[in-house]
Order: sequence, then structure tokens, then C-alpha cells
Amino acid sequence: MMCNANFQMKREYFFGGMTLLCFGLLAGCQEQAANAPSQQPTSPVVATVGDKNLYEIDIDYEILSMPESMRHIMKDASARAKVLAVMVKREAVAQKALEMGLNLDPLINYRMQQANNAVLIQSVREWQQHDAAKYSENKVAAYYEKHLNDFKIPEQIHARHILLSDKEKALEVLKLVKADPESFSTVAAQFSIDDSTKGRGGDLNWFSRRAMVPAFDKAVFALSEKNRLSKPVKTEFGWHVIEWLGKREASTVALEDAYDEIISILDQERLNDWISSLMNDADIEVVKPEYRLRQ
Repeated sequence: MMCNANFQMKREYFFGGMTLLCFGLLAGCQEQAANAPSQQPTSPVVATVGDKNLYEIDIDYEILSMPESMRHIMKDASARAKVLAVMVKREAVAQKALEMGLNLDPLINYRMQQANNAVLIQSVREWQQHDAAKYSENKVAAYYEKHLNDFKIPEQIHARHILLSDKEKALEVLKLVKADPESFSTVAAQFSIDDSTKGRGGDLNWFSRRAMVPAFDKAVFALSEKNRLSKPVKTEFGWHVIEWLGKREASTVALEDAYDEIISILDQERLNDWISSLMNDADIEVVKPEYRLRQ
């Protein structure tokens, strides 16, 4: 799935798909409206659009703004040319938008401000994480011990089901599956009315208690390796024939496996503390009484 997403992103970016073009329009308008060019004076001009110069370093910045998996194209001349082609197209459309006065529309102007704020907020987050001291192993371990319950994984069941509209059909399907246990996925694909799972043979993957509706939950967790098939189970969705596929006992994520997650949590907590301090020091007044949050 991730590979498909990256391929689509590359395709849209390099070949000038309108999705990316429209997405970049807002940022282009904001840059011109703010009249704050990002390029370095010593960087050579690579293209002009109207009276706007695009510089070599602008291509660098554009690539650095992409997902990390695409940054290998930084020194690929052909790829850089394709990046520049999209930048030129985006700049031309942005200039046209300004010429049309679209930036004067109150809603568009507001959205431009919010897009600008979003970039600044993300920059603060990156600055804060880069500038801050690293956490000691003792601090990470202390967080892990204090929040051990957060790293517990409950008992889980792997199951699949066939959903039917009435009990009689469910009984017929149960008889088919009992006669040939290997046919469950085929029968599910043929008879199940659950379109979201029938294509994968009714597979529901792994889930814990209370993830399903009560009647289904009770029935599936009563199954075991020795009792793999349920009788027809009625829920608000219809009648289910359920097959037990496996069980995982409750466990706890090891500290080394939770390490990166804990670092992210500590980063977020530190950022939240920094924002709280900033808010306390900021000169803020909510003028309309009805919009003041009650403590």
C-alpha cells in the first residue's frame, strides 16, 4: 500500500498532476503575497515566470520538502528538471490567481494565513526536537515503568466469518463448511453478504475483546483450537458462521520495542510544556465573554 502511495505521489509530482498543482497554488499565492523570497542571492537563476526568478536552491528546497524516500533525486539532473517543470507550472498558476485577485477573497485569504501558520508550527516542532537535548536511557526506562499498562497487549483472536441474511442460510453454509473445513474462504467469497471481508475469505484479522458487537464477541472468544466453528450467531448485521484461526495470549511490549514510541511521546510532552509556557507569557485576550473557556 505504501509503495503504491509513493508511486502515485511521484507520478503526480513529476508529470504535473492537477492534484499537486492545486495544492501548491495556495502556498504560491502566500509566498508572493508575503513578498518574502526564500532564495539565496548567490544561487543561479534556473527559470523565470513573469517577473519572478526561480533559483537552483529553490529546487533543493522543493526536494527537501518531499518525503525522505524521494530525496535521493537531489543530484539527478533529469529528476530536477521534472521538479522544476512542476514548480514553473505552479508559479504560473499562482501568478494568475493573484492577477485575478483571488487572494482578496476573505475565505481564500484566511486559508492562506492558516497554511502559513501550519508551516511555521511544523517548523517550531522540528526546531524544538532538533535543538533539545536527547533523553537519557534512564528517563525512557522510567517512563516505560510508570506507564507499563499502556504497553500491555490484550489477548487477541484471529477469526473469519461468513455473514448471511437469515438463520436457514447460515445453517446451510455451516453444513458445507463442516463437510469440507478447507472450503471456508471459498464459501465466504461465494455466500457472505459482508462485502468488506468476503474478498479475503471472511478474514477479520486479529482483534481483542469488545472490538466486535457483544453477541459476536461472546461467541468468538468461546471458540478454541478444538472447537473452531461456531453455531450461527445472530447480531444486528445478520447471522454469522465464525471460524477460529488462532489466539495470542496477553503480553507486554518490551522496552526496546517501545523505545521509539516513548521518544515520540516525550517529544510531544516537551512541546506541550513549551506551548503552555508560551501561552502563559503571551498577551492574549478573548474579547467576547461567551467564547471564554470556563476553568
